[in-house]
Amino acid sequence: MIVISDTAPIISFGKINKLSLLKELYHTVYLPTEVWEELIYPLTQNHSNIPEDIRLELDAKAAGWLIVKNPEKEESIELALSLSQQLGLGESYAIALSSELSADLLLINDRKARDMAIELGINTKWTTEVLIDAVSKKLISSFDDFERILNAMIDNGLWIEKDFYAKLLEEAKKKFKT
Repeated sequence: MIVISDTAPIISFGKINKLSLLKELYHTVYLPTEVWEELIYPLTQNHSNIPEDIRLELDAKAAGWLIVKNPEKEESIELALSLSQQLGLGESYAIALSSELSADLLLINDRKARDMAIELGINTKWTTEVLIDAVSKKLISSFDDFERILNAMIDNGLWIEKDFYAKLLEEAKKKFKT
């Protein structure tokens, strides 16, 4: 399975020390250099306060399951440059890489970028859908754990609508009952 990720899903899982869920679900996750640079930005800019999640991301890359790979075909690079007129560079290159590799899945949290990816025939998932997949695969052991993980993500910057939050909790409850 070929899985590409944009920046936000990696950060969402990293900030709560659950980046390993991505490895357990997908074994390997690819991201373009533009996404990698967004992830490690505080290191490259010599910030005095380096977020803890960066260590997890560096470790995942060193372990070989988080792989930096760039689009290579000219038409893919042109697609990324075209998309970058409306999206960020990370999102643009993640979509272009997904297209080039005929990826099975693109992890992305930006609605506009997701809609553009879908228009290109790319299968996408929100971070919250990845959490539900982790429940389905029994990588999250209880509803309480699911709720704690989701709330921790929200506390660390993941934004979801209140109505969707309630629906997500209901969906998780159903999965734990089956």
